[in-house]
Amino acid sequence: MPTLQCMTAPAHLCYTIYQGATFRRGFQWCTAHYPTRIVNGELVNAQTGRPVPKTDLTPVDLTGCKARLQLRDDVLSPDVLLEMTTENGRIDLSSGDGRVVFLLDAATTAGLPYGQNPPTAWCSAVGQLEILHPNGDVSRVAEISWSLSPEGTR
Repeated sequence: MPTLQCMTAPAHLCYTIYQGATFRRGFQWCTAHYPTRIVNGELVNAQTGRPVPKTDLTPVDLTGCKARLQLRDDVLSPDVLLEMTTENGRIDLSSGDGRVVFLLDAATTAGLPYGQNPPTAWCSAVGQLEILHPNGDVSRVAEISWSLSPEGTR
């Protein structure tokens, strides 16, 4: 599971959902005591450019937090293609250690309408993951590009 360090700006992630297959992907949200950035997919010290050792990372405590994400054709589109939340069981924060896991069962992915006519059917989408903290704070942790791969075996 990749480690993600969220700074002022959200991280950028990409996921592919395969129709008819279980989707279970995620990351670990951690912080460091100095500024970081991602270079060529690797977390580095923003000042030195050196890789960040795992010993410098502290997982974010997600105890009592909720999460939400809406997939849309475009971030400003009014149409929600798919909603994922802790309440509907499509986002899991229960593993501890800052882990955020997205879950879609095979029946759900099989039912996603593939095509290039959103919101009726879609092949790519964007979503912004927000974490709602018990004190009322909201963190936008990641901006995620999603693609949907059609199922040929039915």
